[in-house]
Amino acid sequence: MISVFGATGTIGTPLLAALKEKGASLRAVTHSPGRRAALEAQGHEVAVADFDDPASLERACEGADKAFLVTPAHPDMRQWKANVIAAAARAGVKHMVMCTGLGASPKARLTFGIWHSETQELLKESGLDWTLVQPTYFIQNILGQAGTIAADNVYLDDLGGPVAWVDARDIADVAAEALTGTGHEGRAYGLTGPEALNADQISTLLSKATGREITARPVDPDAARAAMVESGMDDKVAVAMVELAALAPKGYLAGVETTISDVLNRPARSFADFITENKGAFGG
Repeated sequence: MISVFGATGTIGTPLLAALKEKGASLRAVTHSPGRRAALEAQGHEVAVADFDDPASLERACEGADKAFLVTPAHPDMRQWKANVIAAAARAGVKHMVMCTGLGASPKARLTFGIWHSETQELLKESGLDWTLVQPTYFIQNILGQAGTIAADNVYLDDLGGPVAWVDARDIADVAAEALTGTGHEGRAYGLTGPEALNADQISTLLSKATGREITARPVDPDAARAAMVESGMDDKVAVAMVELAALAPKGYLAGVETTISDVLNRPARSFADFITENKGAFGG
């Protein structure tokens, strides 16, 4: 049995599908009672658990020998992950695959790197076998701009430099392999897409897919932070996001890892293919 925390998220949703395709016995764990029915309709066993409720977390792990853990970006994410790790250990889980972030390590200086590193060390010290999946920015993030791109023919660039965007489905596929395959214990998998793209290159891909001229418009850090807070993001997280984005103009987010192809024996999905696949969302 595999307990999947974050089952309805950007990674969790394709992970459930990947595990089901592999024939794995799984339990979808969600914090929202309102999502139980939809998950059960997909044929999944479901547990409702609150990251702040250790007892519910332990119940979500009962009978499972493996677990996948991802949490939303939140100031409490370190405590949430600590709670799940402890609950999993009490429930007898043997192996946990946890999603953190590319570059997270004890040497990290950025806020997200520090937060992720602290939870990585907790997992390593827990007595559980562990595997870390450490992705960069998700390609799926562009869907948050789909309406603006379709209506205004503008791609808003809050990064200002090249990024080796990764498809969340590839993250899920690597996690599924780590949960069902062998030899993944004690491994940290940095995950990126096959190439680094800047805003002009992304707008060119959008233009080609939609048949309209899409232009890139830079967004300054203060405006980016304000927009994230307005959308409901905690201010501390928005500040950390701006801090991370500041690496892009220096080229620090452009490195390409081959991990996806190494683990899955196939190429990583490309940004171009994602835009073509979803061109209708952008008005194409």
